Amino acid sequence: MTWGQLRLSLQTSAPGVSLDLIDEFLNVRYEQVLEHTDWSGLKYHATITTQAAYQSSTDTVTLTVGSASVAGASTNWTSARVGQKFYRPGDSVIYTVSAVGGGTALTLDRAYEGNGVDASGTVYAGSSYVFMQNVYALPADCRSVATALDPVTGFPLTRFEKDRADESWGPRTLVQDPASYAVYDDSNESSPPVVHQIEFFPPPLHARGISIEYLHSATAFDGSTTSGSPLPWVSSSVLLYGCRADIRAYLGDAAGAKLYEAKFQEELARMARLEHAQKRQKVAVQMANRFTRHRLERAGRGLNRTWGPGQGGPF
Repeated sequence: MTWGQLRLSLQTSAPGVSLDLIDEFLNVRYEQVLEHTDWSGLKYHATITTQAAYQSSTDTVTLTVGSASVAGASTNWTSARVGQKFYRPGDSVIYTVSAVGGGTALTLDRAYEGNGVDASGTVYAGSSYVFMQNVYALPADCRSVATALDPVTGFPLTRFEKDRADESWGPRTLVQDPASYAVYDDSNESSPPVVHQIEFFPPPLHARGISIEYLHSATAFDGSTTSGSPLPWVSSSVLLYGCRADIRAYLGDAAGAKLYEAKFQEELARMARLEHAQKRQKVAVQMANRFTRHRLERAGRGLNRTWGPGQGGPF
């Protein structure tokens, strides 16, 4: 059933109850169902493609302490560098490219600081430099990341919380194959759209696809998306029973509320049992024919040697 059909069914059985209250009941029960257990239907997969780091070779930059402007020599920068991280090897400070003014000019997000004790106006000419990207956007429907896999070994990367990552990693000025990651948000949950991000450390040296498994953030019913639906594996009955229990309680019908609450709990338990049964099912593994056909050929050769061609074997 769609959200609109669920709402209509509840409205018909409870005239006088406002649509806003019915919508609230639907969302509360929907959240209750989603939080009930570790539903496999909430586990999604995606691939994050990292950008290869650029480490200068014959090209160089000139940086001036106190200035955000960077001048390049033998460079060919494009607007694709905007948003990437920039640093001079040997520095402990990383900057973000905020603008590119041509093939040999770019602007940092703040004034260059040098080594921290240089006087304003100190010039670093003919310096090597690095472009890299260590932070990437997660899928828009990502609620939390469960695992991220090393693209080379296939084993999980080590997870850190953001604060712990800042304490452990220090300056991100060494590009290599990532060994760990941290997840953080760059916008507030109360002011969608929320953009979740993931940071890899060390910052990726190569362009590779990093597979992640994440928990899907289901979209609540906002009252206008009546043609939308709950996730397909969530039964309509569990939502209707739960909302009818809430409506009966709101109307002061304690007996009716108790009856529908019992039906809600029974249907929720049925969904959970089905989920757990599916997780316990063992899928029979059968080897492909290309790995087993040699056994039949070898057996046939043995019969021919023992009984002679066309003689068959013992019964």
